[in-house]
Amino acid sequence: MTFTWKTPPWQRFEDCTHMAVTLTHVGGGEIALNSTSVRGDDATEALADLLMGPGGANGAAVMAPGLVAVVVRRGIDVMWMAQPPIQLTKNAAGEMEIGVADDDPDAVTAFSANDARDLLARLQVAYGTK
Repeated sequence: MTFTWKTPPWQRFEDCTHMAVTLTHVGGGEIALNSTSVRGDDATEALADLLMGPGGANGAAVMAPGLVAVVVRRGIDVMWMAQPPIQLTKNAAGEMEIGVADDDPDAVTAFSANDARDLLARLQVAYGTK
C-alpha cells in the first residue's frame, strides 16, 4: 500500500491536530482510557501518528492483547481528553460497540482493534520498524 502524504505524520514538525483515545481491557470487565494528542490531516493520519510516533513505541499500544478500539477526534479539547464522552456496550454477539456523545459526530472516528493493527502492519511494511 502507498500512502498519499509527503511526510509521514510522525515525522512532521507541527502542532497536534487531533486527539486519540485508546480503549483497553484491564481485567475484571473494566476498560481503561488513555488520551493523547496526535498530528495528521485526517483521522487515519492521526492514528498513524499514534502508532508510529514518539509515544507509539512502533505500535506497542495496539499490539497489546486487551486493545478494544482507538477513537480519534479532530481538534484539541482538554476537557474532552480528560473525560472523553465514550460509551461501550456489548451487542448480542458479545462484541463491544462504541458510542461517542459529541456535538460534531463528523469529527469523531472509531477504529476497531483490527483496524488499528491492520494499519500498523501496512505502516511497518512501508516504513519499517524503528
